[in-house]
Amino acid sequence: MRFEGKTAVITGSTSGLGREMAVRFAREGCRVVVHGTDAGRAEQVRAECGEGAEVFLGDISQPEAAEALIAHAVEKTGRLDILVNNAGVVKMEPFLEFRAETWRLLLDVHLSGAFYCGQAAARVMAKQGSGRIINVSTIAAGFGQYGFAAYGPVKAGVEALTRVMAVELAEHGIAVNCIAPGPVWNAMLENLYGAERLKERSKTIPMQRMGEAGEVAEMAMYLASAEAGYVTGQVLHIDGGASAAGCFTMEVYRRSKL
Repeated sequence: MRFEGKTAVITGSTSGLGREMAVRFAREGCRVVVHGTDAGRAEQVRAECGEGAEVFLGDISQPEAAEALIAHAVEKTGRLDILVNNAGVVKMEPFLEFRAETWRLLLDVHLSGAFYCGQAAARVMAKQGSGRIINVSTIAAGFGQYGFAAYGPVKAGVEALTRVMAVELAEHGIAVNCIAPGPVWNAMLENLYGAERLKERSKTIPMQRMGEAGEVAEMAMYLASAEAGYVTGQVLHIDGGASAAGCFTMEVYRRSKL
């Protein structure tokens, strides 16, 4: 029960990686605030997290909603120890046809959302003198990939934001890190690429498989734990060696068009 007596807010936790994190934090004694925009899915995850879990619905790309999310967590649980900025959306479009509204959507959700929630959470944590903030990026922040004219840059921005936050917040006892998953088999990726292309993708990864959501969640839990007390300002890749192998891992995608 590593997190007994602590509170965690996990944005975008009604499905995928966020849901896995919420459930695992709850199993370790943490009071979890489940966040999303779908009431039915949020309630389902809250039930999985068990007694003490809370729900907040709202668009955290808006500063008022981000502040309300953090205020809700403090009001319901009396404190805030962990924030995981996980909420996100993926839309792929060719660069020459990339729409301004798609650019703004990804910028608002990924980068602005992490900034707004991070700032609101850090103000609470600074008063407590402790806290952990974990931002979620992707190894795509370091690659050129078809269709990712917004997704790659905004995730690179999340990594840069992580470093600035870590430097400024260290004096307040707040550690800020970033996890950058590689290919993790989930519904979002399967919808984007299809099962057959994902199987082909797994052959380009040194470990010869896609990642699992639980493996990413465990890294988030480590960074939130006391054992990671001297770790801050880092971007940790969970990718089966994909980023270490570099362009070799992108072979399938270099050949593909949208």
